[in-house]
Amino acid sequence: MNINLTSPSGATKGIGRAIALNLASRGCSILGTYSSPGSAHNFEVLSHTIGDLYRAPNTPQHLQGADSTKIKGVVADITSLPSVGQILLTLEKEFDNKLDILVLNAGFNARPKLGSASEADITNSLTANLHWPIVLMENIVRQSLFNPSSRVVVLSSDRVRDPSPGSSIFNATKTGLESLARSWAIELPLSFPGTTVNAVSVGLTDTPGLRAFPAAAVEALKAQRLKKVKVVEGGRMGFAEDVADVVGWLVSEKARWVSGSVVAANGGAEWVGGSS
Repeated sequence: MNINLTSPSGATKGIGRAIALNLASRGCSILGTYSSPGSAHNFEVLSHTIGDLYRAPNTPQHLQGADSTKIKGVVADITSLPSVGQILLTLEKEFDNKLDILVLNAGFNARPKLGSASEADITNSLTANLHWPIVLMENIVRQSLFNPSSRVVVLSSDRVRDPSPGSSIFNATKTGLESLARSWAIELPLSFPGTTVNAVSVGLTDTPGLRAFPAAAVEALKAQRLKKVKVVEGGRMGFAEDVADVVGWLVSEKARWVSGSVVAANGGAEWVGGSS
């Protein structure tokens, strides 16, 4: 299986990295992206980590060996549409134009309060979170790159259903992405039978992106949101692996009858289609 994994920090940090490790440990080859050449080292570390998985003594026999999986990384700035071409070129050269899994973990996370958004905030958010995924999907379908029974997962956010000051642009683009997922779920199986498309709504999760916010802002978020978590008494932040396990299930054969859905990965903190 192949996975094209896109993320603001690439496949090298946070949720993107956890998804890459989850799927690589199950035999997937990885086409991962990272936002700038400066992140190449992080991707190399990820590649070595995945390689160690396959060399471990307890690795299943069918996954053993250096050639069990292919790991390739490309620079793809999701605020720039031409970067789509680099992904398509790598798919052609390294993966024989075959794609089984597409995880759109991309997101430009601008948080200007109403009345303070810059032109860059607006343009980059619309390009990265909507225009870029649309262009990528259009090209994948035109070139018939999906195999039958492929899996597409887009990552959304609980903030769509629980907005806060400064989240309006981000929420609007993620809502649009969920709408795209529902539409793709109808159209993709017409050309690629058995293919499913789903969105994952991510709650407050401990990631490098979150830790980059001011400490006071993170504490305020925790005070607001952790008490809403249902599955752990007293609540807790999600881990990247919590989200990766949900994505890993959605791309598996066991999720073949789930499509066009928004699946919550938030410990019950926010219910999709209802009130928490």
